[in-house]
Amino acid sequence: MGTGAQKSGHTHMNCERCGNKTISHQMSFFNTQMCCSRCIERERAHPKYAEAREAEEMALKSGNRNFDGIGLPNDLR
Repeated sequence: MGTGAQKSGHTHMNCERCGNKTISHQMSFFNTQMCCSRCIERERAHPKYAEAREAEEMALKSGNRNFDGIGLPNDLR
């Protein structure tokens, strides 16, 4: 799987998790938030990250293209 990172062109957006301005973003594996690279790095270091990735992969394999994730852990809020 790729990183999923996206560039939003020359316009800035705000990270849906921390609120900081960013020109690149990626969807969280825990929920449907579009996050800046700082928040994604924190997410990747979380103990439940592998579980979240696996749950999304299983959902996709079963045909669920609207998987909402396993939920954002409180310590990443």
